[in-house]
Amino acid sequence: MAKIINKEEKRKEIAIRCKNLLLDRGIKVTVSELAKTAGIGKGTIYEYFKNKEDMVFEILNILIEEFNKELFIKLKNGKNTLDKLLIFFEFFYKDYFELQKIYKEFLAITLTSSNEEMKNYATKSKSQYYSILEDILNEGIKSKELKKKAVKYKKIIYNMCEGFFIESEVTNLVEDKEKEFKKEIELVYKLLKKDKK
Repeated sequence: MAKIINKEEKRKEIAIRCKNLLLDRGIKVTVSELAKTAGIGKGTIYEYFKNKEDMVFEILNILIEEFNKELFIKLKNGKNTLDKLLIFFEFFYKDYFELQKIYKEFLAITLTSSNEEMKNYATKSKSQYYSILEDILNEGIKSKELKKKAVKYKKIIYNMCEGFFIESEVTNLVEDKEKEFKKEIELVYKLLKKDKK
């Protein structure tokens, strides 16, 4: 009797085997190199992935899933809204080397191609993160820590932080990423903080 292969599990397994090669070489890696690293034939790669970009997409999915589990645990332990904002945005300023490197590859692919699946994934992910940020801000409003209008700024705050991350990766303008990022979040927090009467 032939062994039944779970295609989703096999796809993840191949992607994980190739993760380090993709981290080292980026999208310049060849399908032959990926197949060799995974210990499978070149044709087998195409049974599980449309192309190299699709493998980057799968690795990003795996890493984001792991990151999100950790994020929710940390957010539960956040002391106040400022603490939770810093926890929420730490991807942009702390060293999550693997996830950040794959995320940069993903951004490059998304910006230079018309891969609808990746664009839809990015849109869905951003909506999910907007929702988490909205919950953090609403908790701050409920606890009377933030002004009632604070939640209206969720997209502005998120996009500012993402822009800061991109700027810090492509320019030399940000010397101490963590220190400068925390300063920016603290400034936003002060603007949204409820005035003491």
